[in-house]
Amino acid sequence: MQRYFANIDQDYFVHVSKEDEHHILHVMRMKKGDEIEVVDNKQLYLCRLDDTNPLTISMVHEIASDVEIKEDVTLLYALTKGDKIDLVLQKATELGVKKVALIQSERTVVKYDSKDLEKKSQRFVKIMKEASEQSHRLVVPEFLGIFNLKALPPQVFSDVNFVAYEKDASKVSEQFQGLEKGKSVSILIGPEGGFSKQEIDNLVSLGFIRTSLGKRILRAETAAIYALSVIGYLLDDEKLI
Repeated sequence: MQRYFANIDQDYFVHVSKEDEHHILHVMRMKKGDEIEVVDNKQLYLCRLDDTNPLTISMVHEIASDVEIKEDVTLLYALTKGDKIDLVLQKATELGVKKVALIQSERTVVKYDSKDLEKKSQRFVKIMKEASEQSHRLVVPEFLGIFNLKALPPQVFSDVNFVAYEKDASKVSEQFQGLEKGKSVSILIGPEGGFSKQEIDNLVSLGFIRTSLGKRILRAETAAIYALSVIGYLLDDEKLI
């Protein structure tokens, strides 16, 4: 069933965005009586189209849903070329992240000016909204912004902070040591070419924990998806203490 993020008023009528209205009427071609799922304030509802001209949607009843990772997971992803960022944002959303920040470092090639940033930010939020709907989540990840690695703001830090480092000697079985139920976690993924040693040393001094992602060298986008998959698995594992 198609899912949308929308607002439900006190009279149980659903208010969707103009973009979602277009999607309902002209892409999905829904008819009077069709049902959709609507998320409002992290709660899921079954809703019905009462009319299509004008579009009128009402709430039918609440639906119990428990799909979110309990702990907040934040992805810090260094800017990469092409459409890799779009892919990572989509997959990170599917994998349960709550927050995303993009990072500029020594070896990032991509640079955004203020005009680019505004347009890109809108696009990034749209990508994550659509991915949240597709994966039937109850929240859309928060896009924190784009920051320089030398001046990371407080909002990107979690209770536990990891940085993926290809030269780390830890075994795969030792990944993400310190990950615990009830603690928020951030994972920092470097750009093409990785982080410099000085950058890693600075991050460690800020409290980041170096972690290996295995013996093979992964592309930045692969590393992000892999790391989030492992973190999600560990946090969803009832045996994790």
